[in-house]
Amino acid sequence: MLFKLIKGLFAKWELIYSTHDVEEYSTMKGRLENKNIPYKTKTVSSGGGQGGGYGFAANYQLFVPKELIHKANEAIHHTKS
Repeated sequence: MLFKLIKGLFAKWELIYSTHDVEEYSTMKGRLENKNIPYKTKTVSSGGGQGGGYGFAANYQLFVPKELIHKANEAIHHTKS
C-alpha cells in the first residue's frame, strides 16, 4: 500500500480528455471509473464581461497516469453504447 501511495505521488499524468460540456465530462469520468482507471480532474475557468458572471466559460479536464493512457483511450473512445 505504501508503494502505491509513493508511486502515485511521482506518476506522470497526461491529459486524456477536455471539454466545455459538464455532462460529457461526467460521462467520460464514469467510463474511467467503470474500468477502474485512476484519474485526476482540473477545471479551468475564465470569467469575463460585465455583470458579474456573463462570459463565464469552464474547461473540464481529465488526466490519467502516463502508463495507462492507452487503456484510458480505449475506455473513453471505444465504449459500446
